[in-house]
Amino acid sequence: MNTMTMVSSELLLGLAQNIGLFAVVAVVFLQIRSRAANWPAPAANVLLGLMFGMVAVLGMADPVRVAPGLFIDARNVMVGLAGPFGGPLAGAAAALLSGAFRFWMGGPGAVAGVTSLIGAGVIGMLVGAAARRSGRFGNRHLATLALLVTVMAPFSFLLLPPDLARRLMDTALVPLSLGNFFGTLALGTFLRKEQERLDLQIALTESQRRFAATVANLPGGVYQRVLTADGRLRFPYCSPGFFQVMGLPPTAPVTLEALNRILHPEDRPRLFASIHASAETLEPWNLEYRIVRADGEIRWISASSRAVRRDCGDIVWDGIVTDVTEAKRNEQALIQARLEAEAASRAKAEFLATMSHEMRTPLNGILGFARLLLDEDLTPRQRHHARLVRDAGRSLLTVIEDVLDFSRIEAGRLVLNDTPFAIRDLIANCAAVLRLEAEAKGLTLHAAIAPDVPDWLSGDPDRLRQVVLNLLANAVKFTEHGGVGLTIVKIADTPAGPHLTISVTDTGIGIPPDRQGQLFQRFSQIDRSRGGTGLGLAISRRLVEMMGGTVGVQSQAGVGSTFWLSLVLRESEPPVHRRPSCAAEFLVVRRPLRILLAEDLAMNRELTVAMLRGVGHRVDTVTDGRQAVQAVQRGVYDLVLMDVHMPEMDGHAATRAIRTLPPPVGTIPILAMSASALPDEVRRCQDAGMNGHIAKPVDRRTMLTTIDRAVDGEGSGGPATLFQDSPRPPGGAGTGASPRTLAEPIPLRQPLDLAMLRQLSDALGEDACVRLAAAFLGELPERMSLLRADGEPGGDSARLAADAQALVAPASSLGLVRLASACRALGAALRAGRRDEAAGLIDSVLDAAGEGAEALRGALSSDRTGALFKSLAKDIAGTP
Repeated sequence: MNTMTMVSSELLLGLAQNIGLFAVVAVVFLQIRSRAANWPAPAANVLLGLMFGMVAVLGMADPVRVAPGLFIDARNVMVGLAGPFGGPLAGAAAALLSGAFRFWMGGPGAVAGVTSLIGAGVIGMLVGAAARRSGRFGNRHLATLALLVTVMAPFSFLLLPPDLARRLMDTALVPLSLGNFFGTLALGTFLRKEQERLDLQIALTESQRRFAATVANLPGGVYQRVLTADGRLRFPYCSPGFFQVMGLPPTAPVTLEALNRILHPEDRPRLFASIHASAETLEPWNLEYRIVRADGEIRWISASSRAVRRDCGDIVWDGIVTDVTEAKRNEQALIQARLEAEAASRAKAEFLATMSHEMRTPLNGILGFARLLLDEDLTPRQRHHARLVRDAGRSLLTVIEDVLDFSRIEAGRLVLNDTPFAIRDLIANCAAVLRLEAEAKGLTLHAAIAPDVPDWLSGDPDRLRQVVLNLLANAVKFTEHGGVGLTIVKIADTPAGPHLTISVTDTGIGIPPDRQGQLFQRFSQIDRSRGGTGLGLAISRRLVEMMGGTVGVQSQAGVGSTFWLSLVLRESEPPVHRRPSCAAEFLVVRRPLRILLAEDLAMNRELTVAMLRGVGHRVDTVTDGRQAVQAVQRGVYDLVLMDVHMPEMDGHAATRAIRTLPPPVGTIPILAMSASALPDEVRRCQDAGMNGHIAKPVDRRTMLTTIDRAVDGEGSGGPATLFQDSPRPPGGAGTGASPRTLAEPIPLRQPLDLAMLRQLSDALGEDACVRLAAAFLGELPERMSLLRADGEPGGDSARLAADAQALVAPASSLGLVRLASACRALGAALRAGRRDEAAGLIDSVLDAAGEGAEALRGALSSDRTGALFKSLAKDIAGTP
C-alpha cells in the first residue's frame, strides 16, 4: 500500500514537472512556427518533431522508477501530439528521437518503452492525417488522440516479463492512464489555441501586408474620417497616397485646421455642408472640390466614401481620394471642343444661309425674267438665248440645291417624310423627265416594274424621286450610244414591307474598277469634262441610307454600268382623295386675290408683281415691314407676301406686329419670301407667325400653289400652316452663334461687278437701271455722312447698323460688291456688340463707297450699247 502511494505521489509529481515543461514546449513551439514560417515545409516539420522529441527526452531524464530498468513518464503525450501539430515528418522525428533515447537508457522495459513511443507516434500521425482531411484539428480529433495514447501504454506492458507487467499493472496503470489522457487533452488544447492564435496573427499580418500593397497601388489615397458624437472631426487613418494627393507632409497629423489651410475658399463651405448632410442621411459621400497646394497650384480632388454609424454614436466614413485635375482639364477641353464644334456648325449654317441668300437673289431674277421672256413673242434667236439663260439658271440652281442638301444631311437636319405614293407614277414621271434628253442623244430609255411590286408604297417620294432622277441623269449623261433602262423588282417580303431593288443600267463609258470606290464620295467625279458638282451620288447614298437601304454599282469599262439601290418600303393603301397633277393645278382658274407684297429690292418687286399679275391677281407693294403693318391695318388684302430681310422693320418683326392686331386683319395669311431655305431660317419664320415659306429664286408654280393653299386654308376657318415639322436643335429653338464665332463676310477687293450690273439691266431695262444707279449715286454722299456721324464716339450703334444694312441691298443690285460686303461686315460687328471694331470697318465702307461710285460713274458714262449692257443671255450663250 505504501509502495502504491509512493508511486502515485511520484507520478503526480512527474506530471507536474511535465506541466512545467509544457510551458517551455508552448513557447518554443510558437517561436519555431513563427520563425520557420518561410522555411521549406519538410524542414520546418522535422524541426518541430525534434522539438517534441527533446521534450519527451527531458521527461525521461528524471522519470518515476517503478523497478530497476523500469520507469514511467509523460513521453507518450509529447510524441502523440507531434503528428497533429507538426505533420507526419514531425511525428516520425519525435518518435525516433525519443525511442532512440529510451533504447539507449536500456533496462528490461526498453523494448516496451520504444514500442510505446513508436505506437504513440503512429497514432499521432494517423489522427493528424484525419484532421487535415476534415480541415481542422477539432475536439473530436483531440479526444480520440488522448484515448488512443492512453490505451497504447498498457498494451506495451505485454512486452515486459510477467512479474514486472503484473507489478506495473497493480501500481501504475491508473495514474499512468489518467496522466496520459488528461495530459494529452490539456496540452493539446493549449497548443491548439495557441496555434489558432498564431494562425490568426499570421493571417492578420498577411492581410495588413496585402492592404498596404493594395493601398500603395491605388491611384489615390485611402482614409478614414470620424465625426464623433460631440461634433469633432478626426482622421484616424490616412494612407501615404492620401498625403501625396492632398499635398500634406507625410509626418504631419491630418487635422481640421490642416485641411482648412489647403481647401479652396470657394469650395470650403460646400465641402463641410456635404459632410454634415451625409452624416444626417448616412448617404454615400461623393464630392469634387479644389485644394490649393503650398506652391499655389490648384488641384481638383475627387472624394468618395460610405457612411456608417457606430453604436457609440460616431459616424465613420471609409473612402478614397484621387487627383482628377487632368481629367477635369480634359473635360474642359472636351467641352470647349464641343462648343467650338457647335459654333463651327452654326457658322457653317450661317455661311450657307448667307451664300444661299446671295446666290438665290440674283438667280431669282435670271430664272423669273427668262420665264417671262419665253411667254412673250420672240424671234427664234431670242427664244434660243432665253432658253440658254433659263437652262443655265436651272443648272446653277441644281448646284445650290446639291450643296444645301448635302449640308442638311451632314448636319442631321434633313427629315424624311412618310406619305403614301404611287411607285409606278413616280417612275413614269422620272422617265418622262429624262426621255427627251435621251432621245436628243439618240438613246432609248425604257422603264419596267415587276408585276408583284405593290402599286402604293409609303415613304418619302420626293427624296426617292431625287435619287432615281440622279441615277437616270448620270446614265444619260455618260452614254453616247445604246440606251438606258430602269427596272424595279421585289426580291423578298419582309415584316416591314416589300424589299425592292431599283436598278439603272446603261451602255455608256463604264467605270474602271480602281475608280468605282470613289463614286459615292463627295466631290468625286469620274469625268470632270461632263460637268456637275460631284455631290449627286454622295447625296443619293446618304438619302438611301437614311431610308434604311443600300446603294452600289456594277460596271465594266467600255461596256456600261448598273447602279442599284435596295431598300424596304412599307406597302400602303391609296389615299381617299388624290390631289390633281401639278399641271392640272397650274391650269386651274384661280380666284383673283388682293395681295400685298413687302419687298425692299426693286428688281424682286418687279419680278414678283409680273408673276402674280400674269394669273389675274391684284398686287400692291411696300418696301419695308412698317409700311406692311400699316397697309394690312386697312383690311383690304387676302394675303401678304413678306420678304424677310428689309430695312426699318424686317419681315419677322412685321409679322409679329400684324399678329397682335384684332381679327380678321391679325389672322391674314402671311407667306415668307427669303433667299435662305435653310431649316433655321424657315423655323424663324414659323416662330414669327408666318403661314409658309417661299424660297428665292421664286418658282412661279410653287409660289402660286402655296398662295392657293394658304388662302384655301384661311377660308376654311383659319390660315393654313404650310410648314413641315422639323426637329429643333437641343437647348431650344435658338440657333444663334456666339458673336466671336460667326462666319462674317470678308470685304472684297473688286469695287464693281459688271456681270451683276448687266443682270440688273436685263431685269429692269437699260433706262430703269441707269435711273436707279443715278439715284443711288445721288444719295450716297448723304448716307456716308450719316455713317460717319453715327460712327463717332457716343453715336447710335443701332442706327449705324441699320444704315449699313440699308446699303447692302442696293449696292449688291448695282454690282458694288465691295461696298455691300463692307456694309455687311460692319452690320455683323455691331449686332455682335463689337463697337470697338466699328471705326476701322467704317473706313472700309467709306473707301469702298468712293471706289465703287467712281467705277459706277465710269460704267454709266460709257456707251450703253457697248460691252457693259450686253444681254446676260448672250454672255451665257458665248460661254464655252
